[in-house]
Amino acid sequence: MKTITKSLIFCILPLISTFAQEENSSNNTSFVSSLNISGSRTTEERIQFLLEVAQTYTAEQDFPATIDAYERILELDPAQPQARHIVAHIYISAKQYQKAEIMLLELIKINPEDFKLLNNLAWLYATAEDLSIRNGAKAVEYAQEAMVLAPNDYHVWSTLSEAYYVSGNYEKAYRAITHMASLAARYAKDTTKKSVANLNEQILKCKRALDTAEAMKDEEK
Repeated sequence: MKTITKSLIFCILPLISTFAQEENSSNNTSFVSSLNISGSRTTEERIQFLLEVAQTYTAEQDFPATIDAYERILELDPAQPQARHIVAHIYISAKQYQKAEIMLLELIKINPEDFKLLNNLAWLYATAEDLSIRNGAKAVEYAQEAMVLAPNDYHVWSTLSEAYYVSGNYEKAYRAITHMASLAARYAKDTTKKSVANLNEQILKCKRALDTAEAMKDEEK
């Protein structure tokens, strides 16, 4: 275990779960909603302006304001691809799981071989705090589909591990996360101490669960 831990150089950064302070978020959301983007601007120019606004608030981790900006884009153009893809991810970060699920399923129908969409939906089912949305079986299903399409993508293997973990299959969860670590060591770039720590924690979590399950089996025998 120590050898594996020392070799880690990358971990998929967890979905952001912290929000800006409520007062600032409320003010920013109100600001986005009050923006006057009409006038002489074309629809394309309005969308580009709102994309820039959304990117600014994303960098500030102000998800309510970010979502407001992207939803205004989708009011102008319901099929705008960049807004649809990004807001689906932001919905997960903001714990708006039903909106995320609906958006991702719609996008997957259009792009069934986009492994990133499949991976995001699997992550949603594996990690949603809302138990009415969390679904280990669906998480495994979509993560496996993503893995078939992108077998060397370490993000997918991290999601697959989490899917197995919430499904109670700790042996497969541990195997998946250790394989993810080996892929990360080969392909990952721009790693941080935080990302390595997150991966180490995921490995330790899976290893503890596997050891506990095996110990319980031994006691039963």
